[in-house]
Amino acid sequence: MLLCDIGNSFAKFYDGTSFQRVPINEIDRYKDSKVCYINVNERIADKLRSFHKWIDLGEFIEFSTPYQGMGIDRQILCLVVEDGVVVDAGSAITVDVMQNGRHEGGFIMPGIRFLLEDFGVISPRLQIQKLQPVDIHKLPLSTQDALSYGIIKPIVLAIGEFAKPLFITGGDGEILARYFPGSHYDELMIFKGMMKIVKRNDLC
Repeated sequence: MLLCDIGNSFAKFYDGTSFQRVPINEIDRYKDSKVCYINVNERIADKLRSFHKWIDLGEFIEFSTPYQGMGIDRQILCLVVEDGVVVDAGSAITVDVMQNGRHEGGFIMPGIRFLLEDFGVISPRLQIQKLQPVDIHKLPLSTQDALSYGIIKPIVLAIGEFAKPLFITGGDGEILARYFPGSHYDELMIFKGMMKIVKRNDLC
């Protein structure tokens, strides 16, 4: 059995030992495999329903929250954490607070890559390809460091205001984890949450 986390551009497949990113237009090659999945991409929802061996975990999730409109990917990540702050650093950065198994709320910020591209729209002179490691406790003395500082410090301040254990995942999660000593970075967190649903409902 495979687990699959489907986004807008890629699907991530996990076989229990490793995962791979597959472009959305190539997922048909898995249509005859047994796959438990979550999907935030409405454009392919009908196609997925035609994959008869695929199981939509969204139909089995039990997650209580006063938050309105919370995505299934965020809900599943929060199932992994009993008490702490859950950060998913992808195209957007989502931050959710869990306390004693209850979701207290959360917020969304632009992702690091989006902000990098945005500077280039303002001016070609502000274009940088990737975030530079910076000391956020010292004022920068170069434009490259200033851009990285301007991106990372507001994110770190927003996340750091909660005095709780920090659990980080997502494509840029490893970058953020450097600024939070003692944080827990886990690129497989979404699949651990999915597996909890699979086992709870005896889907494997």
